[in-house]
Amino acid sequence: MTWQLASFTLLALALAGGFAWYERTHPSSKVLALVATLAALAALGRVAFAPFPNVKPITDIVLLSGFALGGAPGFAVGAISGLASNLVFGQGPWTPWQMGAWGLIGVLGAALGTATGRRLGRVPLAIACGAAGLLFGAILDFSTWVTFSGTHTLGGYLVFSGSSLAFNIAHAVGNVVFCLAFGPAFVRALMRFRERFEVRWEPVVAAVAAGFVLAALPAGAQAATPSAYVVSAQNRDGGFGADKGQRSSQLYSAWAAMGLAAAGRHDGRVARYLASGARGMRDVGDIERTILALVAQRSSPRQGGLVTRLLRAHRRDGSWEGLVNRTAFGVLALRAAR
Repeated sequence: MTWQLASFTLLALALAGGFAWYERTHPSSKVLALVATLAALAALGRVAFAPFPNVKPITDIVLLSGFALGGAPGFAVGAISGLASNLVFGQGPWTPWQMGAWGLIGVLGAALGTATGRRLGRVPLAIACGAAGLLFGAILDFSTWVTFSGTHTLGGYLVFSGSSLAFNIAHAVGNVVFCLAFGPAFVRALMRFRERFEVRWEPVVAAVAAGFVLAALPAGAQAATPSAYVVSAQNRDGGFGADKGQRSSQLYSAWAAMGLAAAGRHDGRVARYLASGARGMRDVGDIERTILALVAQRSSPRQGGLVTRLLRAHRRDGSWEGLVNRTAFGVLALRAAR
């Protein structure tokens, strides 16, 4: 009884912490809709493959969601899909464990995405999905051992694990097959959605729009409103938000820095702000944009390993991420960094 109470308490705290983490990220309505859709897809995938014992695409969908979207959305997709699918398979003491296990897999998928810059081939991604299936099985074996075993010994746990070994192997093999079939395409689709989430349209008076305007004006006209507005919107940390008083971001700061440079203004503060976030950048588009902004502000584009990271992301087919726009900006960034 003590083992059960302790384990369920830790599990409840983990689930509560995960959902609190998700809530603290203040997801937009678009993110909420995508998370709900992915959770429904994962639950439906589990139900659709019910005739095949333990061969389900749900684990792949959860891990790949975390891989592309991040830890908080990955956790939410995993935990919600476990709860929702058990409306068909039946709720019980195993439900919180399944929610926690799939939520953990979503978080691990996010960690894998961060560690690899979200660039992982089909086979390594499939191996990761297979390993996730084995991890899920080990956690569920532990839950069965805690909940239904009278004597909590290592030998007892090994007995439970041995009895479910065939099912766990089937889960892992199924995950590998599913990922080989749709994994990379699924990740690409989610990455396109993610890029759209990170773009927000602002009124024309926003700092970033003013940066574009001043870059297009003749040299004699740039002493007036646009450049002065951009300068007035600069925050104390040297960065720029979407409008005056808004929190600085690398996105708006980079575009504002290029607009200011086009007007002949060079500010070491915005260059330092951009450089401060360089080391943590993994998205190719962020790296390309930051290199261009640093060069425009007469600052070294090699800070934080930006150029090295961009070169590593260059594919054998000559592209960056198989996208024309990313490849075009990659060429511009490397040319500017020479």
